[in-house]
Amino acid sequence: MIKTQLIELLKLTEDDLKKTVIIKQHPQYQQIYFMILNQKANTFTHKFVREIHDALTIVEQHDGHTALITTSLHPTVFSGGLDLNVTGNMNIFDRNNFVLEFIRLLGRLLRYPVPTIALVNGHAVAGGCMFMFAHDWRIARAEPKKAHCSLPEIEIGMYLPPGMNAVCQCKLTPNVHRDLCLLARRYDLATEGLQYQIVDGLATEDKIVEASIQKALAVAKFGQDKENFIKIKAEMYRDAIKACFTRQLAPGNAYDLGLPKL
Repeated sequence: MIKTQLIELLKLTEDDLKKTVIIKQHPQYQQIYFMILNQKANTFTHKFVREIHDALTIVEQHDGHTALITTSLHPTVFSGGLDLNVTGNMNIFDRNNFVLEFIRLLGRLLRYPVPTIALVNGHAVAGGCMFMFAHDWRIARAEPKKAHCSLPEIEIGMYLPPGMNAVCQCKLTPNVHRDLCLLARRYDLATEGLQYQIVDGLATEDKIVEASIQKALAVAKFGQDKENFIKIKAEMYRDAIKACFTRQLAPGNAYDLGLPKL
């Protein structure tokens, strides 16, 4: 239903739907941009990360009031995190550089110069959970079992580098952060999201797009003075941003090949 709403609202064409990252302005409220993830399970690859960077660049160049809503066309998944089928076939050099590149995407979102809203229409897992937390506000589906977040790294023997950990830590209460990381607890956003301060709002599937638009309209004015907005966020999340951009705190610190210049 959300996919249908977005197609009708934004007049998405067949060519739009062939893209893995779709960027569109609201037809009536030009200050609101939608960044729509449109890949199988929205798992992150080099190409996907760089397409998101390109979309972010378009939005931040908009003059005046600006806000960004990020969501997914997948019926059940917001993002499934890093594409392990791809990273599993990389050598250590390439894998470390890719993880570092993804962490830098999280850092860019943390200090992004306009308000950002994650419209969480489905599950946010691992890197997808971190990507959700990197946004300023989160609005999730109100139907139980339709959208959860989790960090399953401990269950699959994976490490959380400082940047990844810091993004989650700066947005969560200590106990929720602990249970996500150490117990791989799965939080149902509809029933637990507000209680544990993981999300900022809930709406049913038929109303979540409109709820996100209303939130974007309320905060877009703060995206006019982009220089000051980024300064404030850079101070709010200083330690987390440092962890995302300091090479010595990330895997692959000896290498810096092909990474976007931020």
